[in-house]
Amino acid sequence: MLDKHPSEAQRTSGELMKFSSEEEIAILKEAKLLASCNYERNTKWGEEASYLLHCRGWTSVYLCPTRPCFLGCTTIDMKDALVQLVKWSSGLLQIGLSRFSPLSYGVSRMPVLQSMCYGYFIYQPLYAIAFLIYGIIPQLCFLNGIPLYPKVLSPWSVVFSTVYLSAIGQQLHEVLSDGGTTLTWWNEQRIWVIKSVSGSCFGCLDLFMKWSGIKKTTFRLTNKAVDKDKLEKYEKGEFDFQGATMFMIPLSALAILNMACFIGGLGGIILRRNYEEMFGQIFLSLFIMALSYPMIQGLLKRSKKEKQ
Repeated sequence: MLDKHPSEAQRTSGELMKFSSEEEIAILKEAKLLASCNYERNTKWGEEASYLLHCRGWTSVYLCPTRPCFLGCTTIDMKDALVQLVKWSSGLLQIGLSRFSPLSYGVSRMPVLQSMCYGYFIYQPLYAIAFLIYGIIPQLCFLNGIPLYPKVLSPWSVVFSTVYLSAIGQQLHEVLSDGGTTLTWWNEQRIWVIKSVSGSCFGCLDLFMKWSGIKKTTFRLTNKAVDKDKLEKYEKGEFDFQGATMFMIPLSALAILNMACFIGGLGGIILRRNYEEMFGQIFLSLFIMALSYPMIQGLLKRSKKEKQ
């Protein structure tokens, strides 16, 4: 489904065009049937996902018309977006750790490249582990003056820089070629970090609690009602963390740890003058602080409201 702006998705029956010809009336009936989901009754539709169908030899056709096929409301605040991500992360990882894993079940029933693509999406919640490691270990090493990355003038530094810049450049090219801006790309970087550290992390925790019997499997609905205040922030491109207290805990902890270690370790680097050895960690800490700015700004606004 193509998510659109809430104001574009709101349609009333009075706004529908009147169909005159028999062909248009037939099309309208088919559209109503599709919207009602009655075609699913007495069928296996919904019981088998596209992944299992591809394992049985089905092939997909790429279709991207200029006019959107579907219109729907997307989440416009951080709380609802992360709640939705927790559900997706838990479900995807559950498939990846079951007997239907694309690395075992899928690779024997479809092309290797296709099974690897499925594996990329299914195991994406595990990004949370890598982000937690990168958000803790390099900062603590920076505080204690322990270098982790090659020197700036080292040949290995060229390898690290090439891999990093190529990944960043590829994503920037994709955003710009799709009509986006550099600000869109930068916000996507921030959202990716927030999703990985918070939503994916809680998704992995949610699956563990289900498997251990601590928590029962439930179906949680995502609030997609349009709120005027939230909509104004959404249109301005501001991050809205209202009501996302639980999701803010790992983000706040990593942001505070990063700033504290950067301030504490910077003095030692100035005294030792080992800038070349610690350049990679200095850049990483500054980059994390730049990504964390919307979250820090949200915390400051929230503290001001509480004081008032």
